[in-house]
Amino acid sequence: MIYFNNTATSYPKPKSVNEAVNEYLSNPPVHSARMGLDKDDDDAAYAARKGLNELFNGEDPDRFIFTSGSTESLNLAISGLGLDGGHVVTTNIEHNSVIRPLNHMKNEGKIDITWVDCDKHGYVTPEEIEAAVKPNTKLIVVNHCSNVTGAVLDLKSISEVAHRHNLVFLVDASQSAGGLPIDIKNWKIDLLAFTGHKSLYGIQGIGGMYIRKGIDLKPLIVGGTGVKSEVLVQPEGMPIFYEAGTPNIPGIVSLAAGVKFVLEESVAKIHDRKAEMILKMMNAFDNYPEVEIYTSTENNSLSNFCFNINGMVPEEVGYFLDESADIVIRSGLHCAPLLLPALGVYPWGTVRASPSYFSTDEEIDLFIATIKDAIDVIVRRGKGYSAVAQ
Repeated sequence: MIYFNNTATSYPKPKSVNEAVNEYLSNPPVHSARMGLDKDDDDAAYAARKGLNELFNGEDPDRFIFTSGSTESLNLAISGLGLDGGHVVTTNIEHNSVIRPLNHMKNEGKIDITWVDCDKHGYVTPEEIEAAVKPNTKLIVVNHCSNVTGAVLDLKSISEVAHRHNLVFLVDASQSAGGLPIDIKNWKIDLLAFTGHKSLYGIQGIGGMYIRKGIDLKPLIVGGTGVKSEVLVQPEGMPIFYEAGTPNIPGIVSLAAGVKFVLEESVAKIHDRKAEMILKMMNAFDNYPEVEIYTSTENNSLSNFCFNINGMVPEEVGYFLDESADIVIRSGLHCAPLLLPALGVYPWGTVRASPSYFSTDEEIDLFIATIKDAIDVIVRRGKGYSAVAQ
């Protein structure tokens, strides 16, 4: 199998991640200290926090909390900020992990929302975001990198907009964490939500959020912490205030190992290899007018090849790739329904191929050849296409 769905979940994982998880699961869970309070060298939680703080240029490792992933982190931020009676500015490139929590609060009559439009490649300018700010705006929340087209927003400029208007700035870094540079300190990001199972190379079910000092969030859940059991309310202090319940230690171990791998390889090296493969895909179809490409070479991560084939619905393309060459991609709406009308692809969506850092040139070549076969066999022969666009 050739796996080109790394935007959803990265595969394969680095060998060091598999080894770290296997080692943890092969030994008794003997450490009784609650994660984050014991800062010994063998504490996987603190190792993960230190790695994240280095990777994202945070201000303090203990400002990073662990969650089950971006969805939980974003729910914590959106529900815990105290937005009642306020207005939120966001964009139509957002994932449902932002869209649904915001609409849930809107439907309860608690907030109003402005969805800022994007261009045909999924890019949103800081000026358009600032134009949407109202006197009662409390929050700006944006997707750093589109999971559909790969469009990358200018976080530093958007942060300047937010702080110029005394607003909280929340970033969904699900797609960019580990794959693009992120600078919490210099970009003045208030809240950064991320997941571990994509470009941070952890396993599924682990993620987290950076919470800037001074940002007051109500916890999403409260309960057992393993320490301070005599306290009858949720113990205060970072990170324990937001980490009730049994921690996902295998996930944390995988995240620590994944972050270490990214730091050792470097974000730039990982990004450049993926970009090389995506550009090869894009350039391969210069003489194929049937291929409509939504990934741009400007303001883009170049981690996704997002496209459609005129004359085929996305699911047909995915089926052809799977049956013809055992290539796994993603087709459809990609959990980002507000973006698709802007691309002119609603309700069918798009085809999205996202190779791994570990993908080979031979796999890229086979993908390209198989798409060309699909055009030749199904579109041109089956629908009467010639080499000239109709």
